[in-house]
Amino acid sequence: MAGEATPTMRRRQVGAELRRLREAADTTIDQAAAHLQCSASKISRMETGTGIQRTRDVTALLDLYGVTGEQLRDELLGMVRSARQQDWWHSYTDAVPRWFERFMAAESSAVSVEEFENQLVPGLLQTPGYARAVLRAANTSLDDDEIDRRVTVRMERQKRLAGDDPLSLWVVLDESVLHRHVGGSEVMRVQLAHLADRAAQPNITVQVLPYALGAYAAFGYPFTILAFSAPPGGEVVHMDQLHSGLYLERDADLRRYKLAMNRLRAAAMDPERSNRLIIEAAEEMG
Repeated sequence: MAGEATPTMRRRQVGAELRRLREAADTTIDQAAAHLQCSASKISRMETGTGIQRTRDVTALLDLYGVTGEQLRDELLGMVRSARQQDWWHSYTDAVPRWFERFMAAESSAVSVEEFENQLVPGLLQTPGYARAVLRAANTSLDDDEIDRRVTVRMERQKRLAGDDPLSLWVVLDESVLHRHVGGSEVMRVQLAHLADRAAQPNITVQVLPYALGAYAAFGYPFTILAFSAPPGGEVVHMDQLHSGLYLERDADLRRYKLAMNRLRAAAMDPERSNRLIIEAAEEMG
């Protein structure tokens, strides 16, 4: 998955180009909607890549915007057709909640992820045993096969951390994450050893906020910032809730969370000291 132009990424690219062409043609969203005889919200969804982009609709918009160059039209329509392919996680839609599919789409398209966590090791750095314990505790109604499917999805997501163009991951953890016995001492020992190994990868940075620090920025409020390079680029903040996810994309919100992440990085121990603390915690597990 790493380095590939996923269907989600292609939809974002098509949408960004449609918006650029519409603005260059001095055409409003309402005018584009009138041309397609659809709602303005449909045009907006097409431009953000969150809505269906049909070949006939894109062709009609290109005509409206006066795009006559065959090369541009062919490239854009080719991207529309390739974007119809399903993302990798569609084969696991029975194993994950619908609301989490949007997060996996964003994660698959992101070039970097910054995450603050004060309770758990982030999913991208979990071992199968740790992930199974977390998922079992949170989903008591699921049977073993369903839990295994969700663990598999979590392990598949981690493939973004390897390959020729791996995801850049920067994690800040509360020290309590290292000492909470999720799944028991042996599961935690393996998890912490794995966390220390992962932190040695050049594309992964792990910092720990020590107990001695007391209160700090975003205390008690874990969040994730995902950044994108492919058009339309930008960033989004994601926060997990019990049965849903919250997304923030306004500039003011992004500035607040970027500032909070910068303050967390500054307050945390440096990566080398953090890794030593992780290894010590693993050794204490026996």
